[in-house]
Amino acid sequence: MGCNLTVRFTFWFTFAIYSGFKPDVSHNVGLYYLMFTEYRSIFDKIYFANRYNLNVMKIFRFLAVAFVAILGFNSCEKSGSGDNEHSADIVGTWTCLTADIAEALVIAADGTVLSTGIEDGEYWENVAGTIKVENSHIEMMFEDGDNFEGHFDIIPGAAFSIYADDGERYTFKYCPEDLAEEIVGMWVSTGNTSGSAEDMRIQTFKDDGKAIYTGFSPLVNDFILNDESTYKVIGDLCFQQMSSANLATRLTYSPKGTAYGDIMTFRNTDIINTSWLRINQGLDVTGKEYDYSNLYVSNVKGLDKEIAFMGYTLNFATMDGSQLDMMLKSTLFNVEFPDANTIKYSYQYGEQKNVTEVPIVVEGNKLTVKMSEMGSALKDVVYYAFQDVDSCQMHLYMHRNAVVDFYTNMQAFLDTWLNNEDVINDAEAVKAIYQSFDEAVETINLSIMFHASSRAL
Repeated sequence: MGCNLTVRFTFWFTFAIYSGFKPDVSHNVGLYYLMFTEYRSIFDKIYFANRYNLNVMKIFRFLAVAFVAILGFNSCEKSGSGDNEHSADIVGTWTCLTADIAEALVIAADGTVLSTGIEDGEYWENVAGTIKVENSHIEMMFEDGDNFEGHFDIIPGAAFSIYADDGERYTFKYCPEDLAEEIVGMWVSTGNTSGSAEDMRIQTFKDDGKAIYTGFSPLVNDFILNDESTYKVIGDLCFQQMSSANLATRLTYSPKGTAYGDIMTFRNTDIINTSWLRINQGLDVTGKEYDYSNLYVSNVKGLDKEIAFMGYTLNFATMDGSQLDMMLKSTLFNVEFPDANTIKYSYQYGEQKNVTEVPIVVEGNKLTVKMSEMGSALKDVVYYAFQDVDSCQMHLYMHRNAVVDFYTNMQAFLDTWLNNEDVINDAEAVKAIYQSFDEAVETINLSIMFHASSRAL
């Protein structure tokens, strides 16, 4: 599991004391740089800490003690050979992140190593090799021929630096814990947005190595809607293969870092430095009411055929979402939660208005609408939802299967309502509607954004 801010300070305080006794200070510049970079990341979190009620004075007390320790111990002359056998010291996971390269090394006790990284935009994963350390010299040989040999300096359990013949230095940080499990989930941030107070970014990391992003992207300076990528976390580095670029970020995890939940900070050396809040709260829906705002679709693939739906014609081979968005806007779609176990849909179709209450089950940020209790032939629909802190927005996200179930139910319900036929309990009729969607849709991601109803403000 990850560590909180207090533990992080204790770690780097110990690092400062240990490094104070290191004889050859000139070779420790990279290690000190890494330590000061860590402190800089903490300073960057002070604003976030104030906002979410972290103990800022405690943070500053740790900073003061650590800096005094660094200055005190390094003011003395030290002596020693510095020539030690470090084969055991290098076993473990080590990560390096610079403006030019990101790399994670997983080193085993038998001298084998696996390398994953990004350089010049190119990504590689689990490239095997061997590593050999003799005193202050390191040699790494990889199966792809990208080998390294040069000077080596280490503070066991903290960091090591390697120096190429041309003087280039790379500092690797030791990672006693892996954040691959901690990153799984749904995260939200209001940092690095387009500047609007209502903007928020949502990022979902699934346990199958897939990630989904919605919101403003500083990488492309534009909005991205449900962009799918693959990711891999090794130690504290996250490698993402996105449509716009391959990106590596260093992760800092603070479980229960605020009163609202866990915090994960993503940082690289360029433009990414954002803290995200894990969406693991139980949805607070009771008494809330929202008006439909926008619908976004992405990753749409399907048959090039027209499907009649609620008076519109849909084609999933050419869909851009505008028709679905127009349809929901025209119905004046509204949702209300009278209690924690009920959702009430209100909409208008032509001159007719309809209000329907449906049972729901809320588990964390998973919301299951029990449509099967409204009609025996209907399917339950699973959403993943997020409410921002002041509940002025709600974001509902659906994967492909949920989208098919959702629109099957809508069409069956509309046929029942307008034609006065019991379609919602007619298994064969609903099956026919379902099959028309299921055959036409290969992939689709759908997001629905709601804003707090003007009647509720």
